[in-house]
Amino acid sequence: MSQKTRFTQSALAVAVAIVSTQAWAAGFQLNEFSSSGLGRAYSGEGAIADDAGNVSRNPALITMFDRPTFSGGAVFVDPDVNVSGRSRIGNDASQDNIAPTAWVPNLHFVAPINEQFGWGASVTSNYGLATEFNDSFAAGSMGGKTDLETLNLNLSGAYRLNDSWSFGAGFDAVYARAKIERYAGDLPQIIGAGLPALVQSGQISPQVAQQLATQAGGIGRDTQIAHLKGDEWGFGWNAGILYELDKNNRWGLTYRSEVKIDFDGDYKSSLPATLNPVNAALGLGLPYGTNGATTNGSLTLNLPEMWEISGYNRVDPQWAIHYSLAYTSWSQFQELKAKGSNGEQLFYKEEGFKDAYRIALGTTYYMDDSWTFRAGIAFDDSPVPADKRSISIPDQDRLWLSTGATYAFNKDASVDVGVSYMHGQKVEFTEGPYTFKSEGKAWLYGANFNFAF
Repeated sequence: MSQKTRFTQSALAVAVAIVSTQAWAAGFQLNEFSSSGLGRAYSGEGAIADDAGNVSRNPALITMFDRPTFSGGAVFVDPDVNVSGRSRIGNDASQDNIAPTAWVPNLHFVAPINEQFGWGASVTSNYGLATEFNDSFAAGSMGGKTDLETLNLNLSGAYRLNDSWSFGAGFDAVYARAKIERYAGDLPQIIGAGLPALVQSGQISPQVAQQLATQAGGIGRDTQIAHLKGDEWGFGWNAGILYELDKNNRWGLTYRSEVKIDFDGDYKSSLPATLNPVNAALGLGLPYGTNGATTNGSLTLNLPEMWEISGYNRVDPQWAIHYSLAYTSWSQFQELKAKGSNGEQLFYKEEGFKDAYRIALGTTYYMDDSWTFRAGIAFDDSPVPADKRSISIPDQDRLWLSTGATYAFNKDASVDVGVSYMHGQKVEFTEGPYTFKSEGKAWLYGANFNFAF
């Protein structure tokens, strides 16, 4: 998380500004809460009630179930994200497969109390990301390792007012764990290349330049210039409304609140502490040096609120269409600021996210009592402005193509499977003294087992 700098156009100032721990420099919202939803690109989730997983999206759907129902499974995410780049001094900064594979599990349970009331519980993950660059990566000051994992525990209830209207609300407890590592890469070379320009322009004295050169000379490519890890709980709520025109046509409106996570963890940097006064005086934006010693560090992360409108229309005994428009208030995520126990600023990064939307459309074919088939298409709008992209997560607009099926063994038990191909646009951007190109795609495979008691 680089310090917001007001430095000049000199090569050194631009170079050292990239020595940052950009933890969450992109949209990091997850949709993978069910395998049936995966097969339709998560279209219509707030209005469909074909398994217990939908209730985690809209608690008002609890009233659609007439007996206790369980659903459990996982989605396997297999990304392929590549970054190619080069610095102004000619060093190559490219790496393939920067995002590791991951499993996203889910558990859901719904239980009606009577014809008007019901409750439900779920375990999902709504936010997460991971990127891994080699320790010796040339742009390790921006890449390094970034890992965010969240677990959302939800307890909700619903009330049916009449045949048309149902209302639901729930409580969310979110456990988040984060780890960030950054490395020097070719920072010493960049510093050396920029020093003469600073001296010649009179911005620093030859003595300060010599001090910087000496300190930079002791920094190896794989020197860990920042390490931060922590875990914490945050709390929020969600609510939903369901309107049923009849048994074949219904619409849902859902809301999920912002969740504030106040991390309090460990921070350390192998940068020399003697560099801190120079860093502060020149506004270089370097992480706070601790000579490798561990100190306390705190950081606040705001997980944004989300609105969604969904619809489900069974236009034929065997066919239905479903659709969704989700709006996430990513503009609530404007900065990341980490501070030490004595109030010192360990690092700062302006994020400047913008609100973003997701639109999805799908169809379901009810072949017979045993087989149901579905498909969907969706578009994810990136919340990251083009001038704030980062290689830690080079976010981009994404197109989803999905298909899936359900096989019912009997009236009580069934299995959902789904697969999605997610294609991201190619993007080019400049960060510090580097020019990058990135492209990404991913395959997602899901399976859930459902059982009604």
